[in-house]
Amino acid sequence: MTDGSIIRDVSRCRVCGGDKLVKYLDLGMMPLANNLAASATEAKAMQRYPMQVLYCRDCSLSQLSVVIDPRELFSKYAYRSSINRAYLEHCRKMAESVRDSLRLRQDDLVVDIAGNDGALLSVFKDELAVRVVNVDPAENLAAIAEAAGVPTITSFWSADVARQIVSDYGRPKLITATNVFAHVDNVRDFVAAAKECLDDDGVLMLEFPYGVDFIEHREFDTIYFEHLSYVLLRPVERLADDLGMQVFDVQKQAIHGGSVRVFIGNPNAHAVRPSVARFISNEAADGYHDVTVYENWKEEIKALIDDLIDRISNLKKGGARIAGFAASAKGNTLLNACRFDASTIDFIVDDTPEKIGRFSPGTGIPVVDRSVLASDPPDYLVILAWNFANEIIATTAEYGGAGGHYIIPIPAFKIIESGDRRE
Repeated sequence: MTDGSIIRDVSRCRVCGGDKLVKYLDLGMMPLANNLAASATEAKAMQRYPMQVLYCRDCSLSQLSVVIDPRELFSKYAYRSSINRAYLEHCRKMAESVRDSLRLRQDDLVVDIAGNDGALLSVFKDELAVRVVNVDPAENLAAIAEAAGVPTITSFWSADVARQIVSDYGRPKLITATNVFAHVDNVRDFVAAAKECLDDDGVLMLEFPYGVDFIEHREFDTIYFEHLSYVLLRPVERLADDLGMQVFDVQKQAIHGGSVRVFIGNPNAHAVRPSVARFISNEAADGYHDVTVYENWKEEIKALIDDLIDRISNLKKGGARIAGFAASAKGNTLLNACRFDASTIDFIVDDTPEKIGRFSPGTGIPVVDRSVLASDPPDYLVILAWNFANEIIATTAEYGGAGGHYIIPIPAFKIIESGDRRE
């Protein structure tokens, strides 16, 4: 243990309980990615914790070696879903797709676990006219959701919350959990609570960054303490089966560098689609159910980090001014892994009001409003939220048109010009 913020060192897999865990990546000691500081000095002095990833030989789940107290991570949360227009469009398409496939009616109830500021449920409520309830532990985000007309229970998801929803609102036809399953330590209780409150033919829909894309696209920067797990379909199917539920469909999504949408229901309530067997078969055929892939990946990531350090440091030595775009959690991992600070990255541009005027954890790099791109433009802008690179380039077109250059760091260092699009 490092201090009181670490509540558990991981010795057994959180899905299957197995103890055959193999460490395959160690990024060193890292600060909490979303705890932006009031000063550069405070940012650099932040407590750090070991950032290591373990592979379970029994079920193929990847997971961090430590669990940080979730109250430290999520009780006040700086990320706001509705800030990102690309994500809002993703929410709209998701809601329409799920409404059609599940045949939701206006009197049906949709619950969103960790629904943030209500971005997804606002679509369900305003455009699809179904009843909604948000569950999120962050008081600042719950207040924003409530102001948007989205009823919100300010709490972590639990069996008690599930029972409260049934008592106050009835049984949900759909529970959505987007970008939260990987944040959960006790995944068994998480899914069991959903099962307890769902309607008989109700559906738990998980969406999370896919473990195959994590490896194939070298997405080491998505490793941070909120992300406890890096998930394939195999362990999710095992978990559902253990709890008397059934994965009946899987859909690939492009969001966040490659995600999957997994549909879980009661056995025989929904026809199991061929996608389930196909995903698991492909994982096995491509070696993702064996530790060798992950051990080889470790060397790729070391080479990638070394290359990013060399390329960006050489630009700086040549007199270039370099900034970042997006004070994101993934950006914080990348900056700390590369040991960059304000002597290399002058500032980070961000659109989230709560982040502007703060300093990036561990690095002390100041976070500024995007107006700086016009008043004091850098020569290069490192797109730290590379999963939204096309939107960022489009919305900073004046900077690019005036001669600014963009750097995409993942899956490999690449300089692009304004008007180019990341494939």
